[in-house]
Amino acid sequence: MELNVNQTYMIIAKVESINTGAHFSNTTVMTTQGEHINLKLDFEQLPLLQMGKVYQFKALAVVKIEDELVLKCLEIIPAEDVLNDEALEEILEKFYVYAPLPMMQIKRGIESYLNKIENDIIKKITKKIYKENEKAFYLHPAATKFHHAYVGGLSHHTYTMLKLIDPFIHVYPYLNRDLLYAGTILHDMSKINEISGVDGEYTKEGLLIGHLVMQTVDIDRVAREFSLENTEEVLMLKHMIISHHGQYNFGSPKRPQTGEALLLWFIDTIDSKFTVLGEAFDETMEGTFTSMLSVMDKMKFYKHSIKK
Repeated sequence: MELNVNQTYMIIAKVESINTGAHFSNTTVMTTQGEHINLKLDFEQLPLLQMGKVYQFKALAVVKIEDELVLKCLEIIPAEDVLNDEALEEILEKFYVYAPLPMMQIKRGIESYLNKIENDIIKKITKKIYKENEKAFYLHPAATKFHHAYVGGLSHHTYTMLKLIDPFIHVYPYLNRDLLYAGTILHDMSKINEISGVDGEYTKEGLLIGHLVMQTVDIDRVAREFSLENTEEVLMLKHMIISHHGQYNFGSPKRPQTGEALLLWFIDTIDSKFTVLGEAFDETMEGTFTSMLSVMDKMKFYKHSIKK
């Protein structure tokens, strides 16, 4: 990148490394053209950065020593805060493995289910939490590894689960559609704060509390804002979230004790396992077995050659 002294540059780039010492701080970023650039930081800018995340950087070319030009970072803004959905999707595909469906298709699908919720209490709480997390929700992974560990993985996982609900309700009409739509949309929402990002790790809150409890607390917070904390709807939603891993040894503080909570656990398990199995089959020759799959108790699965 050619620099001109005292010129300001706007750079969309992904953070690749963050370096600090007693008297310096800087970050190396990769631009959309694949160029690696070093930006000099002020120490107070360090908390604004996360490894692996994409930002818009405003930087000024200044003379350091021996007439060397360096870029001093003036401003750091998350890319999702300055780009529209279409531009953001195009940019992120340059840096990451992305969800197999376009982001806007996933978003339209999820919002169609959100808009189908008829119960006023359930819709009010779900919509408020969704709107608070909307931008990050469509960028975040569903995990650091194993399943949906890519940009858009969290929303893609949620959308797939939503598509499984109606066939179950057709067979078992006693299940509440509104609770299932809302519980599915919200069940992993707190992974946004549990996991630092696609190239990141679990946060301190994620390790010490976990997304089941974090999301249950969030539902309670919003319910109290609306003076709805003592309603049956809120109790059912919180139970669904806190029990959706199904078993104590899978991290659930409670096991499912309503029909909707039980189905949420099942469809969550179905999508997480079948997505991994499909990805493994893509890399497996017909007539052979997959490698051991961690999410399936390290079992191997046979890819047969029978056609439709």
